[in-house]
Amino acid sequence: MDDIDRAILYHLQRDGRLSNQDLADKVGLTPSPCLRRVRQLEAAGIITGYTAIVDRVKARLSYEPLVWVTLTEVTRESMTRFERAVAEIPQVIEVLRMMGQPDYLLRVVSSDPDDFEGIYIDRLAGLPFVQTLTSQLAMKVVKRTQVLPIRR
Repeated sequence: MDDIDRAILYHLQRDGRLSNQDLADKVGLTPSPCLRRVRQLEAAGIITGYTAIVDRVKARLSYEPLVWVTLTEVTRESMTRFERAVAEIPQVIEVLRMMGQPDYLLRVVSSDPDDFEGIYIDRLAGLPFVQTLTSQLAMKVVKRTQVLPIRR
């Protein structure tokens, strides 16, 4: 990756809807080589997709508990089965396997406490190998970004 590739990534992370012409202007290329570089970044798996950022409040999914999960046992089988099962729950938007205890951290979105209780009881508590679930709520989101600190 050279400086132009980094500049392309920098700008696309901030506005994935930039036209190829506008992106080319920003990175100092003509449209054809700019598009070729974007396609190469996609083919190499550096750009893995494009998405819209949705306002959670307006989408009525602003209740966002964090759930710590401790498994009954930590083996290849238990982790594989847990991870496959939790990946099937659409309200679980992030799953992190932790070093040490607890074993996982889940980010869950729901409309309100009652909605979350249903997800907790009906889905999370029934996941394979779950020993303990501990939920917490953040008071405030201070910073949230998907933008990686790629220098131009």
